[in-house]
Amino acid sequence: MPDSPQISQWRQQSFRLVKPRIFVMTLVVFASAFLGITKGALSIDVFSSLSQLERSVLFDIRGPRVLMTMVTGAGLAMCGLILQAITRNPLADPGIIGVSLFSALFAAIAIFLSASLILPNWISPIFIPAMAFVGALVSLVLLMAIAGYRQNLNTLVLILTGVALNAGAATLLGLIVYLADDSTLRAITFWQLGSYSGISWYQAISCTIFIAISYVYFLRNAKSIMVLQLGEQQARFQGIRVDSLKRFLLVFVALVTALCVCFTGIVGFVGLVVPHITRMIVGSNLIVLLPSSILVGASLVTLADVLARLVVTPAELPIGLLTSALGVPFFLSLILREKRKFNYD
Repeated sequence: MPDSPQISQWRQQSFRLVKPRIFVMTLVVFASAFLGITKGALSIDVFSSLSQLERSVLFDIRGPRVLMTMVTGAGLAMCGLILQAITRNPLADPGIIGVSLFSALFAAIAIFLSASLILPNWISPIFIPAMAFVGALVSLVLLMAIAGYRQNLNTLVLILTGVALNAGAATLLGLIVYLADDSTLRAITFWQLGSYSGISWYQAISCTIFIAISYVYFLRNAKSIMVLQLGEQQARFQGIRVDSLKRFLLVFVALVTALCVCFTGIVGFVGLVVPHITRMIVGSNLIVLLPSSILVGASLVTLADVLARLVVTPAELPIGLLTSALGVPFFLSLILREKRKFNYD
């Protein structure tokens, strides 16, 4: 879709205005990463000679952990932005399609089974993440089957299907929690609250590769998504295959969310909050908003993880508590803003 001269001129002007802001956001990401690798129960001065313990902590523990916080923060922010765009719902986030709760359900099943099964050594470390990922795939299959794979993928039906899937997953999760003993219940609760402890380079790099591929796909389709935001009829008039585009976007969103959640647990409100924060900084042009949301999401989750390590050192808080502490008041402010916009009584 070629742009008119006026649109091209507007886009160039908007890029010039936001370039300094994107540069500042990039610096914040690097500063967050520096804090992530140097701060914690053991503070590390990277500019001095490192002991063997410090090298091990830096390269084997904090290195993959910081990479994972940046990548999952970027991925969840990106998914939230895309969902808000295709549903035209400012309150949408990756949890709206049921992926997060289904991952939590299958992770809880894995934790419950681990208490009574003797698993081979090679399966034990990957059993819970693998089950969480399978749960996300199950939610995606159910979403596509119920919302209509061969029919028009109506946005309202999509949201209602996600609500129903979330309700069903929450019910089954509650049953497992009721049946679990104290130690299993504690493990399930801790997983649901999110944690970046124990992340390996393999996990972090795997997430990085797929999220990078997803980012390229989203960016290549950014113009079509912007037209879709104007309405499905307008998008079809422009020659966009709306249903096919929405299906592929949903598949990528679900898979990115699944990868983020299966290794770290649920990190709530990132996909909801970050796109709105980023719009306040760079505006609503999706071509600028997409990379900017990635930068804000990466720095936000990394800083939250640093804070989680420092608040109750040498222990650490679940990161989901901190992101929820930010997200809940922001979510309420969005609801109040929407209420004022439509003049609800």
